[in-house]
Amino acid sequence: MSTPSEPLIAAQGVNHYFGSGALRKQVLHEVTTDISRGEIVIMTGPSGSGKTTLLTLMGGLRSTQHGSLKVLGQELRGARTKKLISLRTNIGYIFQGHNLLGSITALQNVEMSLRLHNEFSPAEARKRAMETLASVGLEEKMRSYPDELSGGQKQRVAIARALAASPKVLLADEPTASLDKDSGRDVVEMMQTLARKKGCTVLLVTHDNRILDIADRIIHMEDGRLQSYANAVFDSTEKLLESLANTNRAGELTRRVAGLSVPEFLALLAQVTGEFRRFLQVIELANANTFESMIEQILESFTLKIGEVLNAERVSLFIVDRDRQQLWSKVAESEAGARVDIRIPMNSGIAGYVATHKTIINTSDAYTHPLFNRDIDARTGYRTRSLLCLPIVDQSDRIVAVAELLNKQGGGAFDERDEKQFAEFAESMAVLLETWARMRSQQAARRDVQPADWGILGGTSE
Repeated sequence: MSTPSEPLIAAQGVNHYFGSGALRKQVLHEVTTDISRGEIVIMTGPSGSGKTTLLTLMGGLRSTQHGSLKVLGQELRGARTKKLISLRTNIGYIFQGHNLLGSITALQNVEMSLRLHNEFSPAEARKRAMETLASVGLEEKMRSYPDELSGGQKQRVAIARALAASPKVLLADEPTASLDKDSGRDVVEMMQTLARKKGCTVLLVTHDNRILDIADRIIHMEDGRLQSYANAVFDSTEKLLESLANTNRAGELTRRVAGLSVPEFLALLAQVTGEFRRFLQVIELANANTFESMIEQILESFTLKIGEVLNAERVSLFIVDRDRQQLWSKVAESEAGARVDIRIPMNSGIAGYVATHKTIINTSDAYTHPLFNRDIDARTGYRTRSLLCLPIVDQSDRIVAVAELLNKQGGGAFDERDEKQFAEFAESMAVLLETWARMRSQQAARRDVQPADWGILGGTSE
C-alpha cells in the first residue's frame, strides 16, 4: 500500500487501445496525473473522450496496457487477476445506472457488497449496511426494492453500497446524469460529506457543470489526452465570446437576441452562464478589457430580452456599490429616447429597499406604494404603473444587483409565475454580474482608483 506522502493514484504515460489489427484504435494518449490522499477530483470532457476508460483502468476493471498506473501503491500494469481483485476491495464504485439488483431490497444490495470482505461477519455486514443507508437518508426505504425507489433514492443506495466498506478510493461515473437538478445536487453533496468523513479519495466523471464546486481540483479529458481544465475552459469561453463579438457589430448581438424564440433564448442563456460559471471557478480575471466589454454587451442584450420574454415594457438592472452605498444603472433610454444614468442611494426607493432587505416587491400600482420614488419618472418622462423588483445574489449569497420589471404588457400586475421565471433568469444573470464585477474591481485595483462607473445597461426604472 502507498505511504501517506505518496499519491493514492499515480498515472505516468498511460496509453490504451481497443481492437486489433487494422481496427486498432488508441483511446488514451500519454495520460499522466497524480491524485492525492483525501482529494476530490472531477474529470470533465466530451462523450467519447476516454474518461470512462481511464476510470475503469484506475479501478482495476481493465488491464493497463502501456505506461505505469499505480493505485494504493500497487502497479497495475501486468498485475495478475488475483491482485486486481484484492485491490478492488479497497475501491468504491458508483455507476451512472446505479446497477442495483432488482430482485433484492436496498438493504440486501448494500449488504451483499460487504459480504465480499472477509473481515465482516454476516451480522456486522447487516449492521454496517443499515447504518450506511441511514446516513444517506434511506432509513425508511431499507426494505424497498429498486423499482419502488425514485431515481435519486436508487443513486443513494448506490452511494451507500460504494461507501459501506469505507473504501480508500471512490470512483464515480456520471452519478448525476439521470437525476434532476435538486436530486443531483443532494447526491454529490452527500457523496462529498461522506467521503470527507471517511477520508477517502474521490475521482468523479461528469458532464454536469452544476456540481463542479465540490471539487478540490478539476481535470479535463479531450480526445484521450488530459489537459488543464483552466486551459480547456479558457479556450471554450474565448471561442464563445469571439463568436458573440463577431455578431455584435453595430448592435447585431442585441438584434439577434431580440429575434430568438423563448426556447432558443433559454438555451443561449444557459450556455453563456455555464461558460462564465466555469470561467469564474478557474481563471484569475486579469487584463481582460475585451472580456469586460463583451460581458457588458451580453448583459445589455440579455436584460432587454428578459423584459420581452416576461412581457414587460421595460426592465432595469442596478448594481450594488457598497463602497458608495449606492445603486448604479445606465438606463437604456428615456421616454424621449435619450440615454440616462441613474444613481440611487441604498436607502432610497423600492430598489434600495430590495437591495438592503433581500426581498421581492411586486406592486400593481407603483404610485400607491409608500417606497416608490417618483423623481425618476419625472427625470425620464416615463410613467411607471406595475412594478416587480427582486434582488440578485452571487455564489456567496451577497446581493450584487437589483432587477426590475416595469409595466406589464396589456395592463394588470405581474403574477407569481412572472416572479418565479424572473428569479430563474436572475440566478443566471448573477454569474455574468459576478464575472463583470470582478473584472471591474481588478482593473480598479491595478489603477489604484475606485471604479468610475458601475452602471449596467438596462431600461428605465425608479
